[in-house]
Amino acid sequence: MPSMIRNKIAQLREGKLTKSQKKLVDYFDNVDLRRVIYMSITDLAAATDVAEATVLRFCRSLGYNGYQEFRLNLAQGSVVAEEEPDDGRGTGYIAEIADNYRIAMDNCRRGLTEEQLRAAFDLVLSANTICCFGVGHSYLAALELHNRFMMMGMVTFCERDTHLQNVLLSSRGEDDLMIIFSVSGSSKDTVEAAEIARSRGMKVLVITCYEKSPLSKYADLVLSAAPMDSPMQPGAMTGKVMQLFMVDALCTGLHRVDQTRFDSYYAKSSRATVGKLI
Repeated sequence: MPSMIRNKIAQLREGKLTKSQKKLVDYFDNVDLRRVIYMSITDLAAATDVAEATVLRFCRSLGYNGYQEFRLNLAQGSVVAEEEPDDGRGTGYIAEIADNYRIAMDNCRRGLTEEQLRAAFDLVLSANTICCFGVGHSYLAALELHNRFMMMGMVTFCERDTHLQNVLLSSRGEDDLMIIFSVSGSSKDTVEAAEIARSRGMKVLVITCYEKSPLSKYADLVLSAAPMDSPMQPGAMTGKVMQLFMVDALCTGLHRVDQTRFDSYYAKSSRATVGKLI
């Protein structure tokens, strides 16, 4: 644990602790720091058997505005503490990146079950239209899924502008599906879009790294994998890799459900673009 935070917790221990505060202090004395960095406030509250409000008060007692600021300081200290010495060739970080990708893929594979995929296929195949949404870095996966679904003959939409997203959702209904990507599941625009979708009666499929994120409460189904990106690195690639893995799993699985149908659409898509090739 970064020395500054360790010192703050040690000072807190010297005072009179409530029962809940003691649970948190004891937890931080024994937990692997990297685990805490990737935990939401809900996860931490569940792990320590305290209320989320208690976690928030604990963070404020350490001098932070809230849990997110506390977690960012943990992450910043962890990045500094875990830097590996250069091996003389400047390639040590390359192996680390490759390992992160491998672990991300393993987490995705373990996180997906046949039952979850079948439920996702049912949502997709029963939808009249599909809205693929993602903001910021998550837009890449939403656009990829939109393009893949179009080639499979599905009626899909993918709008980047958040105002136009709301306009699009306003004309959807209970026969439509929203598939929404978010690494954290807590982006304000993403949560607002999910709220609108639910108010219109749409089904909602959430693809995220945090199953207990604020976005998940609007979902009919959540597909998640263990998070890999540090909060200090919101644009890190492992989150995008996880999302693209989910896209591939959905599309490949759907193709296997009804190969004849989707092969015919793939053939039509190829014929439609053959004249564009040089």
